[in-house]
Amino acid sequence: MRRIAYLFLAAISLLVAASSISAAETRPHYGGTLRVMLQSAPSALELPANATPADYWDIARTLSLIGDTLVRLDAQDRPQPGLAVSWESDPGGHHWQFTLRRGVKFHDGSAASPAAVAQILSALHPGWIVRASADSISIDSDTAMPSLLAELALPRNLLLKRGANGLPIGTGAFLVAEWQPGKLLKLAASEESWEGRPFVDAVEIEFGKSLRDQAIALELGKTDVIDAAPQGAAGSERRDAWSSSLSLPVELLVLVFSANSNAQDPHLREALALAIDRKPIQSVLLKGAGEPAASILPNWMTGYSAVFSAQANPQRARALIAESRRPALNLSYDPRDPQAQLIAERIALNARDFGITVQVSLSGVADIRLVCIVLPSPDPATSLNEAARQVGLPQPSLPMAVSGNSLDNLYQAERGLLDGYAVIPLFHLPVATAASTRVNNWSSDPLGGWNVPGFSASDGQANRGTDVLANVWLTDSLRGAAR
Repeated sequence: MRRIAYLFLAAISLLVAASSISAAETRPHYGGTLRVMLQSAPSALELPANATPADYWDIARTLSLIGDTLVRLDAQDRPQPGLAVSWESDPGGHHWQFTLRRGVKFHDGSAASPAAVAQILSALHPGWIVRASADSISIDSDTAMPSLLAELALPRNLLLKRGANGLPIGTGAFLVAEWQPGKLLKLAASEESWEGRPFVDAVEIEFGKSLRDQAIALELGKTDVIDAAPQGAAGSERRDAWSSSLSLPVELLVLVFSANSNAQDPHLREALALAIDRKPIQSVLLKGAGEPAASILPNWMTGYSAVFSAQANPQRARALIAESRRPALNLSYDPRDPQAQLIAERIALNARDFGITVQVSLSGVADIRLVCIVLPSPDPATSLNEAARQVGLPQPSLPMAVSGNSLDNLYQAERGLLDGYAVIPLFHLPVATAASTRVNNWSSDPLGGWNVPGFSASDGQANRGTDVLANVWLTDSLRGAAR
């Protein structure tokens, strides 16, 4: 009987020990290095004016580890505090006042004072009049700025200073420790981050890695977070060694006609738009990722994208072709995109079925370009302006009413950009990331960034805000230096 009692006690001890180990493994830990691989190979830590989508997301995410914006927008287009804790504007949107968070410091130890913030914003926007006061800044403009909060939330408005070496100095969760242009960036946790010290000690980002190389490294346990192709992430949300996440559609794959294109006839352009059968391209080449599109803005932003039909219309296309000149057209694509050539060739095949000669080539003068652009904001007016800029269209006329959720004004502005078929939207696409199971509390936010949720009270931690990667922690058994 005593022997049975001893065995019972031993079993209970093992269960308690196992429970303690399990709890220790799931409890947040400080320490370790988060290893990241990205596609782009930037020569400078700054957001290029005309970045490709891959370049944009990589450098925007990276800089968001270092700096903060005045405000942030969530996926419902609602402004959230950043370095500004409150704001107000006049009815006309010409004058804005922002009360700043107190006690925030840059990584060099200097105060993120109203004067310092005003100086940065003035340099970024020479057309604004930015003034500092005791605990706030004001922004004035002769032009109404109904979407100023959305503008300030964009990565290009991160509040960053530049050191003598040209490297960014911000107020974010991490500071620059080492920079090898185009190859490697090492970031160290900021001990004085206003949102609390990150759990990881460091982040190491390797640049210039193809999607294939990234996927192999993740499978082999040589990295923790990678870019991922939406085509792969769409079919499987989890694997044993890693998990993937998709954003909302925040990119647009589009055909853009050059100013000197041989296709000057709007009827020919419309015929091409109606000849493209998008659904097979999405199903086969994109492996189900994204949404066929005939609008610039995705439905999650506006709710009206179905008004722009993305269905092929052979009958209408043939009627238009009968009335049009049909010169041979040269279609170019981005050779860095592994899917772009296949999609371009499928579009050319659709066109030839209707007597439109489209040649896919990277040489010669392009009549049409297959490009992917970024829709960088959940604010539809801001994303429409940015889309127009990226494809070379005139800026749409968006009245003040747009900021008051007038979808009719927004729709009319978008319709105006699409009239004449200078651009043909094809697909709204998400962006994807993948993380190893070593990374805890990881989640790519719906807008494609690296924001992660704070811990709930049941985790034993106060909510630490939504600063990028501030709440990510690493499994105990693999903490420490990168392997």
